[in-house]
Amino acid sequence: MSKLKLRPAPMAAGAKVSLSPLQRIMQATGRKPSECKCNLCKRQCHTQCLGTPQDILRLINAGYASRLSPTLWAAGIVLGVTNTEIPLIQARCEDGAWGSLLDVGADCHCTFYTKDGLCELHALGLKPTEGRLSHHTTRIDNFRASKSVSWAVVREWLRPENAPVVEEVVRRYKEETEEQTTE
Repeated sequence: MSKLKLRPAPMAAGAKVSLSPLQRIMQATGRKPSECKCNLCKRQCHTQCLGTPQDILRLINAGYASRLSPTLWAAGIVLGVTNTEIPLIQARCEDGAWGSLLDVGADCHCTFYTKDGLCELHALGLKPTEGRLSHHTTRIDNFRASKSVSWAVVREWLRPENAPVVEEVVRRYKEETEEQTTE
């Protein structure tokens, strides 16, 4: 019996391949998902990792709306990649009651950061994109703002094709958080 080799159907000339937000961000930054659990990577988890609109919608759908919060991303102004704050809904910052687990001067930690130094969303497959692509090899001496995972994630909130997802995130966030305040 001969083995039949299956090949993908040829694409029509000029046809565009639609990439997922994760694929676009990986392409833009050169990063790949990492599951490193070294102490340097755990330290990065003190700060909330940014999620794409799709990431945040998955968190809302999984019942985590109460642990999210509207915010303005202004780091891009300092980095020189944008001249304006960008509104997002992201993981909440909790007070820094854990003391030594936090960097000196930090007064909060990510709502999903656990005392064992890991993200509670990781095992659930819900870890936001920035956290999935973050790795301890990114240091100040090799950082390039144009290749920043943070900036690539934030740009997803600005992409016109993501507008329906952003609108759904805002609508669902409002519904879920208003429901919780009336209970």
